[in-house]
Amino acid sequence: MSGALLQVRNLKKYFPVKGGLFQGEIGYVKAVDGVDLTIEEGQSFGLVGESGSGKTTVGKTILRLIEPTEGEIIFEGQDLCRLSESEMRHLRAEMQMIFQDPYSSLNPRMTVKRIVREPLLIHKWAKGRALDDRVRELIGLVGLMEDHLYRYPHEFSGGQRQRIGIARALALEPKMLILDEPTSALDVSVQAQVLDLLLELQQRLNLTYLFISHDLAVIRYICDRVALMYMGKILELGSVEDIFEQPMHPYTRALLSAMPVADPEYQPEEIILEGEISTLGGEEGTCRFAPRCPDRKSDRCIEEEPVLKELQDGHLVACHLYD
Repeated sequence: MSGALLQVRNLKKYFPVKGGLFQGEIGYVKAVDGVDLTIEEGQSFGLVGESGSGKTTVGKTILRLIEPTEGEIIFEGQDLCRLSESEMRHLRAEMQMIFQDPYSSLNPRMTVKRIVREPLLIHKWAKGRALDDRVRELIGLVGLMEDHLYRYPHEFSGGQRQRIGIARALALEPKMLILDEPTSALDVSVQAQVLDLLLELQQRLNLTYLFISHDLAVIRYICDRVALMYMGKILELGSVEDIFEQPMHPYTRALLSAMPVADPEYQPEEIILEGEISTLGGEEGTCRFAPRCPDRKSDRCIEEEPVLKELQDGHLVACHLYD
């Protein structure tokens, strides 16, 4: 690893809520509310949380598929928030996204060859024989055969479709991939194959990953560092070893207690969280997790928002338990 490839500072994304007689703005959904993270070159960084925590919005906002409300997104020294649309379109060649559902992200009317070739044509990467050679190279890179080039997405399994999506994402030789639940729609055995492929590609091509998932087992397998998100905020951040061996935040401990363990004799005490995550965001200046927190000690947990601070080397937690 050779330094920070991506730095996100105080990233916010608020979606307006409309209502009333004239459908005016009556509030905001704070999908992302002050996220800070740093991803080193060649690193796999995991972003974990329940549905509605804001992790997918973070990924889309980094690529400016959704415009941020506030904050800085520094990629290789450039603040992406200051780039024009045409400049951003050019830079997206270096940052690609792989989506959760491989079927809906592929055009059903296009053959695999046209799907993989499309970004190369748009960015004028190559033409003629060089273009065809690049497409064949990409298909081989993800473990597909040359005769697959002339088939349509509906003729493939879910795992094969995701391989096509990976080939398309790699077409322009990006430095970073944002992977939004890339294996959640696949069978478990196929998940393992796709994850092994991603690890192999990372080593071969020196890729950097932002891996978004709710599956802690997948995060543990593929990531170096991980951040736990809840209602638009990061509650805990650290190395995979620290998070899984020494979880500090009550939310992290609750998620890990629900994680299946391949040992019939090991029966961890499951921590049950009451209620569900709110998509509306918490009140300003309060701990958003406090209403569900099993370790809540005092009114301070409700009345004062904890700050994300470093307790150990590289291990950050936002919780009043450690003040």
